[in-house]
This record gives sequence, structure tokens and C-alpha cells, in this order.
Amino acid sequence: MSLTPKTCVVIPALNCQSTVDAVLAALPEGLLAVVVDDGSDTRLHAPNVYRHATNRGYGAAQKSGYAYAIAQGAERIVLLHGDDQYNTSDTLLLADALSEAPAVLGSRFLANADVIPGWRRLGNRGLTGLANLRFGTRHTELHTGARAFRADLLRSTPFNTFSDDYLFDQQLLCHILRSGQTIAERPVRVRYDDAVQSISLRRSIRYGLGCVREILR
Repeated sequence: MSLTPKTCVVIPALNCQSTVDAVLAALPEGLLAVVVDDGSDTRLHAPNVYRHATNRGYGAAQKSGYAYAIAQGAERIVLLHGDDQYNTSDTLLLADALSEAPAVLGSRFLANADVIPGWRRLGNRGLTGLANLRFGTRHTELHTGARAFRADLLRSTPFNTFSDDYLFDQQLLCHILRSGQTIAERPVRVRYDDAVQSISLRRSIRYGLGCVREILR
């Protein structure tokens, strides 16, 4: 992979020191990375940490990470989960595809979707299909946590006005699609085990209803 021009990896994390260590160990030496500790019970330790004093939410963690990366002069920004759910090498490859589109998503449905729990896979398919109908696109997945963006796209996006919770993800993509920007996709492998942090069924339903409102508004 070619992580040039300047790339910054943003790693939101909460109470997951062991997997953060594994993610950081898999990064190429010298690559700029920031771990956003979103109010962990025990402070996370890493060479470069941006700390939230309290748990502010997954969206808030992304906001802090993106703002940090932009301030550091990054030109390409990669989102990588601190729980090591998304394959690190696959996710870093998304940065290469930013030469073709201003935003790139790592699709589990182009890699190993069979490992996704059934009800999550069904909900993902339904919401992605609704968004494809609304925006005239043909994406395989619009609910992945593996993402990469050109910094100039994020600078022109009012992401600080979006939700501090999980809905942030959908608001950001809908804004990009409404503005007529292109989103590319690449395969990213994923794993589901006890170390992976997943939201509950109840919060997933609330997230899904929020996504429907965001897509249709």
C-alpha cells in the first residue's frame, strides 16, 4: 500500500487497551495515528492519545479525531476501530482508493459478510438498499466502520453539527451523497468475537430508525 500523501489514522476507542495495542502494532512504522479515548474507565495508553474526560459517544470521538487530523495537516484520513474488528491492513488500503473518490468505505459484503450476525446483516441490507433507492447509488454497504476520507472533503463538511452518537456515520454519508460526491468501496474483512464492541439490539433499532429519517429527509 502507499500511504501518501500524508495520512492520519483515527482510532476511536473505549475500554479496549489490549485490542488498541494490537491495532497499533499492525500499523506501519512512522504512520501518524491518534487514539481517541472516549472516556474509558481506565485511561488508554498509546503514543498519541486525545482524551475525552467523559464518554461523549462514538460520533463525538470521530469529530475529535478528524479535527485533530486536519489540524496536523493530514491529506488523507482513515477511520480504524480500536476494538480491532476491521482488518487493519484491509482498512489502510482504503487510503489508496482516495485517488479515485473523496470517500471510500470498506465493505464487509465484498469480503466475509457471512460472519455478520443475521439480524445485523438483514438490517444493514435494508438500510443500504433504502439509501441506494433514495440517492440512485449501488453501494453494497453504507453501515461499515471502516472508512477513509480526503481531508478537504471533511473540511467542507459541517460534521461538528452531526450527532455525537452512532447516527453520525449515516449523517456524514448522507451529506456526502446529497452534495453529489462519489463514495467508492473496497473489501474489508471483519471479525466478531468477545473483544468486538457491538451496540445492543435496542440501540440498533433506534439507530436504524434514525437512519431512515436521515435518508428520507
